[in-house]
Amino acid sequence: MWAASFVVQLALCGILIIFGHFRRLPFFTAYVCLNLFQALFLYLIYQYYGGYSQVAFLAGWWSEAITLLARLFATVEILRLVLISYRGIWGLAWRLLAVTSVVTLICVTVASWGDARQALMRADRGYHLIFTAALISCLALIRYYFIRVDNAYKGLLIGFCFYSCIKILLNTVLYTFLYQQHSPYASVWQVLALSPYLIVLIFWGAVLLHPLPSMQAQQAVLPASVYGRISPQINLQLQAINKQLMNFWKIEGPQP
Repeated sequence: MWAASFVVQLALCGILIIFGHFRRLPFFTAYVCLNLFQALFLYLIYQYYGGYSQVAFLAGWWSEAITLLARLFATVEILRLVLISYRGIWGLAWRLLAVTSVVTLICVTVASWGDARQALMRADRGYHLIFTAALISCLALIRYYFIRVDNAYKGLLIGFCFYSCIKILLNTVLYTFLYQQHSPYASVWQVLALSPYLIVLIFWGAVLLHPLPSMQAQQAVLPASVYGRISPQINLQLQAINKQLMNFWKIEGPQP
């Protein structure tokens, strides 16, 4: 499965480069490339030092921290592309992202206090919990303002959210019920963690085989028959809300 994920990641990198998506999604491309290099790096570490050595342990967690940071930047990049036409709403979205992250981080820190043995596992779970809560909050905001999300961007965000939800379940349920009772815990965890990631990679590849949307104003998410009748009112309301938020955040509009 590790070899399969490496091949699929390599193919996804090829799609991003061949179709020119790396120009629009540089951080997402960097995230995929970092995951590819991480797999190759850890394979060499495991071959030379062994999979259960201290070097492998440190290399695994440090490289994972780098890829998790890259995932955060990639997600923010996609959300910004979705809201690029509404700078005021984007200002609200990234502030909501920051507040949700801080609140969730405080809760995770309090829950993990004094338990050093499970610190890394809880830190990984905490990151995915923060990531998922913030992403769902932003998607709810987009839905609340009836902003259309193109299928390509929607597919990328769904993939991030799905994988983080799976990691939360793995780091909670699997660790609680299998860590003490089963000796091959690491092997089981690897298989169950790689399987959804492989699915997400294939899903992303299928999504990115199609061209990305042009840089234009987002439309509403209502059905075309309904939107055709009320789109002027929706656009006016969106622009009014966006202008109010820009004034509130003191964001200057683009110069004509």
